[in-house]
Amino acid sequence: MTVQRSLVVLFLGAAFIATGSLAQAQPRAEIGASLVSATVDLDEDGVSTIGVPSGGFGLVNPGVFASFFLTNHVAIEPQLGFIWVSNDGDSEHILNFAGQVDYFIRGTREASPYVFGSAGVVNISDSDYTPKSYGFGGGYRIPVGDRLTFRVDGRYTRFTSEFGDDDDMLAFTLSIGGIFGGR
Repeated sequence: MTVQRSLVVLFLGAAFIATGSLAQAQPRAEIGASLVSATVDLDEDGVSTIGVPSGGFGLVNPGVFASFFLTNHVAIEPQLGFIWVSNDGDSEHILNFAGQVDYFIRGTREASPYVFGSAGVVNISDSDYTPKSYGFGGGYRIPVGDRLTFRVDGRYTRFTSEFGDDDDMLAFTLSIGGIFGGR
């Protein structure tokens, strides 16, 4: 089984488990987006970006996420980033899809540090190669009232290359989220 198929099976299985947990325990879901992002390429030809809203429109660090809480401490989180450029009748796209598993040390009902691991794929139009990514990091999640959250996180991400010269990046992000579902 290819890496892409393995990732799809992993995410579908996690979504199936989350659906069962949602029906039984009625946990919340959180949907959010990056507000500010700073990215540093760790390789020799390093490129850095800072963006408000999110730098790179989700190229390195996907800009939109949905957290599905399996327990008060664990969430699965599909993430998406998309860039589409059109010029003189030609168009190109970059689609970054990742899945992340979060562990909230103090739980989700109060402000809490958290750690996470992620894996993903990047689809680039007219490319014969689909880069894969994996990473890890930590952050701090701050609930504000019953329906709003802010997150600050830092992450290390490694992107594969068809030429064997993988790319390492650091990203630091401030995100905002809305909480949906039972409380």
